[in-house]
Amino acid sequence: MANIGLRNARYNLIDSATKKYKALTDNKVPVLGRMIDAKLSEDRGEASLHADDMLAEYDSTFTGAKLSITLDDVDDETYSKIKGCTITEKEITENQDNSAPEMGYGHIVTKMVKGVKQYKVEFLARIKINSITADAKTKGESIEFNTVSIEAKVMPLIEEINGMKIGDWKKSQTFATLQEAQTYLDELLTPAA
Repeated sequence: MANIGLRNARYNLIDSATKKYKALTDNKVPVLGRMIDAKLSEDRGEASLHADDMLAEYDSTFTGAKLSITLDDVDDETYSKIKGCTITEKEITENQDNSAPEMGYGHIVTKMVKGVKQYKVEFLARIKINSITADAKTKGESIEFNTVSIEAKVMPLIEEINGMKIGDWKKSQTFATLQEAQTYLDELLTPAA
């Protein structure tokens, strides 16, 4: 099985008052941007107990994860929403006291299994954006495309959100068609009825 593609970055802010994801505009799950790459690395707290000169107990507990994604671009409206900053008609203002909101996030990985394409949804129930970095370079003798990098902290749920349990942090499922995968991802980020 090999990953051969990545697409459809979606997000939705968490509404802590309703314990659901936010209501959708025009029944559409917000698009974060067009995917270039994504990396997820888990953080685990480890502890060992030695007794009678041997390892008696060992624990490796999930404490969070780090999500790094690269997109082609993030538009101003999306940027202001996921960073928690102010936007007017033409201007984004960031303040040292801004706090990024918590949100759900997911994307679809295209896989090849024995010559057949499959589509795996990777969904993170609760993340918070740490930084958004946009590369920029002067035009030289050749044209070079620049991208946007996003770093986020992935956390387990501390309360039930959209019907998911306390402690849940990740869901994934593989589908035969892209449409089935997209429908599943959109349902995860849609406010539960």
